[in-house]
Amino acid sequence: MYPLTGTLNMNLKLIPLLFAAIFTLSACDKVGSFGFSLDKTESTGSDQSKSISKDRSIGVSDSNSVSVKMPAAALIAESMHDFLGQQSIKPPFRRAFIGSSATTLEGKIPSSVANRTYVATALAITASYEPALAWPSFVDDRTFMIRSAAMSDFANQISTEIVSKIRPQSLQSPDDAKSKIILELGKIPQETLEAIYAKSLATAKISQLTQNLAGSSAAIEYKIGDSAISAGSNGFQVAKNGLTWFGGGALSGKNYDISMSSSLSTSLSQRLDLNSKESSSSSETAKISADIKH
Repeated sequence: MYPLTGTLNMNLKLIPLLFAAIFTLSACDKVGSFGFSLDKTESTGSDQSKSISKDRSIGVSDSNSVSVKMPAAALIAESMHDFLGQQSIKPPFRRAFIGSSATTLEGKIPSSVANRTYVATALAITASYEPALAWPSFVDDRTFMIRSAAMSDFANQISTEIVSKIRPQSLQSPDDAKSKIILELGKIPQETLEAIYAKSLATAKISQLTQNLAGSSAAIEYKIGDSAISAGSNGFQVAKNGLTWFGGGALSGKNYDISMSSSLSTSLSQRLDLNSKESSSSSETAKISADIKH
């Protein structure tokens, strides 16, 4: 009896120790589980860090600036050429303008065409840059000299006006610049365009003309007033006071460059509209700037 009682008492004393051991083991299991959870959280944090790093890399890529610089005269000529194409006016442009006996801009364009004064202005500018290979056969030489002198003077004045207007504007790309060039043309009243051309034509008619028949490097060359006008593979060029006044990239004696920069390389595909109010952009957050240097 006594040994059994002693053994029972000893076993009873061990029961609390067994419970303590079980609790300890249970706690260790829980700590181990919590530790795993921490490791998993750290792993997730690492994944998020990689994701953030990737996003940051994309952001840097998007903010890269793309710069484009083009001669203003060439960009204006190209804009007018594209505008004529949309109006179904096809080359040869110089023959269409100079070959017409109309003394007004509107009269040089078929009545079926809308905005005839503006279309004729675009025609004059485009024709001024059209290559010339020889004196024309569609009109006599004197008439050609008068009309071509008026045309090139008019083209120079309007192109110079357009350059001055787009100077403060933000330009994203060449396509954006083209749409704004046509927009600025549309802002000039038709009466103003007609008046400028009429004055250029009247001045040419009263000026002394001297045709160069001795031969030169240019296909066409003559003197009118104090200006010398030549035409060749690069279109018309007007020299005045020792300077290239118009043609060869010059507008009113200066060479202008249009600089465009954007955080995105975008290309606008839209119809050139005289009445367009603004150009669309592919990004609202794009940082855009533009300037014109000469």
